[in-house]
Amino acid sequence: MEGVNHFGWIEKVLGGGIPIPPNTASANLIGRAITAAVGLGAQRPALLEAVGISEATIRNQLNRVPGVVLNQLLVAIEQQLGKPAAALEIGRDSRPRCFSDIDFSTRLLPTLFDVIDANVRMQELRQNIYRASFAEEGEIASLRWNGLGNDPQDIAAAVEFSIVTYVRLAREIWGDELKISGIAMQHLPRFDRRLYEQYIGYPVTFGSKDSVIHFWTDQCRTPTPQANPELLATATACHWQPVQWFDDGKRMSALTYFYLWTELNKTPVTLDRVARSFGMAERTLRRRLVDEGNPFRTMLDNVRKQICDLYKMENKRSLADVAELLGYGELSAFTRAYRRWYGEPPSKGWKIQARG
Repeated sequence: MEGVNHFGWIEKVLGGGIPIPPNTASANLIGRAITAAVGLGAQRPALLEAVGISEATIRNQLNRVPGVVLNQLLVAIEQQLGKPAAALEIGRDSRPRCFSDIDFSTRLLPTLFDVIDANVRMQELRQNIYRASFAEEGEIASLRWNGLGNDPQDIAAAVEFSIVTYVRLAREIWGDELKISGIAMQHLPRFDRRLYEQYIGYPVTFGSKDSVIHFWTDQCRTPTPQANPELLATATACHWQPVQWFDDGKRMSALTYFYLWTELNKTPVTLDRVARSFGMAERTLRRRLVDEGNPFRTMLDNVRKQICDLYKMENKRSLADVAELLGYGELSAFTRAYRRWYGEPPSKGWKIQARG
């Protein structure tokens, strides 16, 4: 399957690069849910306090938190906003918007089946309190949730959130043309059933044997309008580089690379901030990276250049947007870096890209 070839680096990471403790959720997933909730009017400090985690914990995208935190957070968001379906709203409206979100490039795969399959295989990077699986069953392609022994009602909010995000993912690809045969949830409804249909967009059956989304196989196998093999291959090559560092014993280089990739568009990235997120002194991390042949400033510049290459190929964003996504506080700083990378000012290079 094509998705396996492009995203085999995920299995490589999970197989020995980054240890994934059981029954945990990623700080990346928690942080994205909190940010989306704040956009709806929730108070960030109150949410952090409600689930007992700190800002420092979610700042490092590689951190993990107890799996129960995910369900607690979604319920806390609903309670704080006074909206019983707030978690569904967040799942429906929140989506990766740039290459700093690792799963953003899955949208470039050739079919909806490949897109969903790649995201399913990424799920352990996000959480492992439940497990989704995706398979063809004749005319139907079924995405099923396994609660891994948890009481379905105890993780209902998390499973609902996951279901609505996959529907949203499929709708990103096919829009109003998306065809879904049916949706069922193993748990009982937590609020008015009409709200589920309002936010998910399809009728939902409750108390079923499985939590499942039934897609139509013919649409899942039809080439998608967002497929971009060249851009996908370039993004994939970027992700394979730090995986190779794991194999070469350059563990801190690989972890720092992934940290930089995911954090550039969120917070100012400094060596001190990275070191603190890893629980070590700044000079210790600096020395480790130098010993591994990847000094921090060189790596930061390389990551920015690689992501900039992707935005040039994508050809959809303004210079100001790209500068911000690469973590430059001022457009002039990005302009200097661009000239150094490509030997010309961005105004010229970006115009050429736009005409192309």
